[in-house]
Amino acid sequence: LLLILLLILLLILLLILFLILIKLYMKEIIYSLIENFVLGGSIVVIISYICTFFNPLIGAILWSFPISLLPTLFFMKKHGKKSKHMANFTRSTTYALILLVISTGFLSIFIREDKKESLWLPISKTFGVWLIASMIFFAVIKYFKLEDKFI
Repeated sequence: LLLILLLILLLILLLILFLILIKLYMKEIIYSLIENFVLGGSIVVIISYICTFFNPLIGAILWSFPISLLPTLFFMKKHGKKSKHMANFTRSTTYALILLVISTGFLSIFIREDKKESLWLPISKTFGVWLIASMIFFAVIKYFKLEDKFI
């Protein structure tokens, strides 16, 4: 356990070094995107580790905090978006969480029902469900003229 935590720490330090080198030699927007990717990836790695080797419930609770929004919000802030714009984005994301609930619910069903113990088919099916649900969500927002709730 200690060795794995040390490896994760070493990986994070190497990523920081990589970011410093990129910052020295790349344009600001590319650096920001890579920084965003590393931050988001680090979050996924840590939570994946907790879900796999400690407790899936604790991992699920951690995912319930809008951790995946943090890199996006930092990116928006860094590139001059005002607090009102970011608040509207997070509110829009809150409304769209119904798509996450639908998708993860179906993913759970598809994984449980998959006889081949593969993830690709359940993920593909879930993508289809998400795509259909997203189109319906979008159509409902447009039909009832609710765009102002998202901007």
